[in-house]
Amino acid sequence: MNILKISLVVSVLTALASCQVEESQVAEDQVEQSTAPIAESDNQIVIGVIDTINSAILDEDRDLWIYVPKSASEPENSNIKYPVMYLLDGNAHFHSVSGMIRRLSSASSRKVAPEMIIVGIPNTDRMRDLTPTHVEGTTGGGREFLDFVENEVIPYVEGNYPASTYRTFVGHSLGGLTVIDALINRSDVFSNYVAIDPSLWWDDQFLLRKAEAALTEVNFSGKSLFVAVANTMRGDMNINNVVEDTSDATRHIRSILQFSKSADAEKGNDLNFGWEYYDNDSHGSVPLIAEYDAFRFLFPWHELKGFNDYFTPESTATVTEVIDHVLAHYQNISSHFEYLVVPPEQYVDMLADAFLRSEKPDIAFAMFSMNLQNYSDSAGAHDAMGDFYVAQEDIIKAAEHFTNAIDLGGTDSKEKLEELQEQN
Repeated sequence: MNILKISLVVSVLTALASCQVEESQVAEDQVEQSTAPIAESDNQIVIGVIDTINSAILDEDRDLWIYVPKSASEPENSNIKYPVMYLLDGNAHFHSVSGMIRRLSSASSRKVAPEMIIVGIPNTDRMRDLTPTHVEGTTGGGREFLDFVENEVIPYVEGNYPASTYRTFVGHSLGGLTVIDALINRSDVFSNYVAIDPSLWWDDQFLLRKAEAALTEVNFSGKSLFVAVANTMRGDMNINNVVEDTSDATRHIRSILQFSKSADAEKGNDLNFGWEYYDNDSHGSVPLIAEYDAFRFLFPWHELKGFNDYFTPESTATVTEVIDHVLAHYQNISSHFEYLVVPPEQYVDMLADAFLRSEKPDIAFAMFSMNLQNYSDSAGAHDAMGDFYVAQEDIIKAAEHFTNAIDLGGTDSKEKLEELQEQN
């Protein structure tokens, strides 16, 4: 596969107009999303790369917009694999999703979502790729497109980026229709599915009927689906009375409500299902808020909860209790991802510093030691332990760890060691 990597920079994307009737949605679905311009200035805010692969299945070159967490560039994380989010209409949603994941996975946001690689898949022929059946024109290429995603995009990403096999599939409108198609026909490919205001009206509700049948026939153990429903009704309607309407204008929302209620009622298929209606959002505005809610729904187990009390003067928690709490949490994360996840070095370092400021040096030492055990070749882990010993006024051990950090390439530690030597 030919690779073309170009710096991708922040750009301004325009939102599509809200669709209130089925006909206007068709027109929207035929729009080719614009690509972000490449900044000409050297002063760039770079958030990813555009990678190009040649698809034998689709017989064309396809761009992939790819965001990789900054932590992946740290030497101590060279062996870490990251979960991957595959994003349809990639150039329309790449900036918002990558920014949201970057924020939600940060320590300041308590890591309520995991760090993830984002793979945006822009369109070449949207109506061809994101429709499961032929109705007119080039429509009906959905199967080949999903073959392309499963058999070319995913192997390429996992072969060229620090990507794990834990995958999330996100789509809006016809992209949401494609996500539902993947859930019922390729449930083994992704762990999570997010369908935002999906076009389940397509082809006289062809996929809706198949999906409702699959809900009763297929076991979706280990799979999660979040569905977002936008307000595309007339002002005199609500989600209770719109189901009685029979006009084409409401077929879009009626189709999604029918599926969501069926999925909600079916408890025997082990699908982790959630849905939300957004009264104040249109078809065009709903993706942003729905993406946030979807990520919170999918990863309730990722935040380290019940930890704040340990920092209070009243806490009587022992070192063992605190460390066991952290280890149990990451064992739980590992069970969800189905591969080993160790506590991130920078996050543990932040917690250790907090314990040190809370005058709990024994717990701080145990946290710093955890990092040394998990990241023995990290200059940062040795530098942090050196700082700990400086705070404890143990100059000999501080110098020892600063020296280890220097040997591992730590530049800040050299200045710290020289300062210690001058003082003593």
